Amino acid sequence: MIEKTSKMGPFIFSATFKYIGEMFMGWSVGTGAAIKAIMMLLLMTTFFGCRGIQSIGRVSAVMPMGSPEEVGYAGQLWSVLEKERFVGENEVKLKPFVGAAKPHGWILELSYRNISVGRHTGFVVVKKNYDGPKLSVDDVEVDRKKYLSSIAVMFQREKGYDEDNKNWFWVKYKPDGSLFTKKINRKDIPLAGRIIKGKTREDNLGCIYCHSSAGGGDYIFYPEIIIPSIRTEKAKS
Repeated sequence: MIEKTSKMGPFIFSATFKYIGEMFMGWSVGTGAAIKAIMMLLLMTTFFGCRGIQSIGRVSAVMPMGSPEEVGYAGQLWSVLEKERFVGENEVKLKPFVGAAKPHGWILELSYRNISVGRHTGFVVVKKNYDGPKLSVDDVEVDRKKYLSSIAVMFQREKGYDEDNKNWFWVKYKPDGSLFTKKINRKDIPLAGRIIKGKTREDNLGCIYCHSSAGGGDYIFYPEIIIPSIRTEKAKS
């Protein structure tokens, strides 16, 4: 339906100008032409107005990300990651590997376990993304700082945060701990929170959309990563 109506745009636009031209440029002025011009102008206004409302509706369907609360929580999380030596000057260095899966880096470094942010203890997965021309694992091990492009983190928050998507909090950090942003409606929105949750599963984008396809229903692609609570449940069964 949208495709069909969108094709009417140029027709309505040109027809309106034709009749307006007839009215004001003296090309066949008459009551009938004037009425047609007014009708066409109203139709064009309605058409583009509806498209505008439709666009706003799509944006409002996206649940908040990048709010002051989400950005503040991302800051708390980064501080814990530094303290726990996931990131920063005293980070624990693990073995990088070839990931080669966009939007993440060509070379990846993966770490995961339970951490506590405030009073909540949850599972975190930290993915360091390394990029560069013809980059190899050896290159990264020689100079991590040179090739580190971003740090993607998923942290499982308290129940009720986002039950539809296993309560994961998503954030994309720059190497210095500041946040990447995404331009939405001409505004730079920090990439922290529910990235990007819509009103329905079909509206989901970004991290949520991609990771929801991971096997096992835990939004984690790597089978070797098992959240402790799941491991406990399996042990009981």
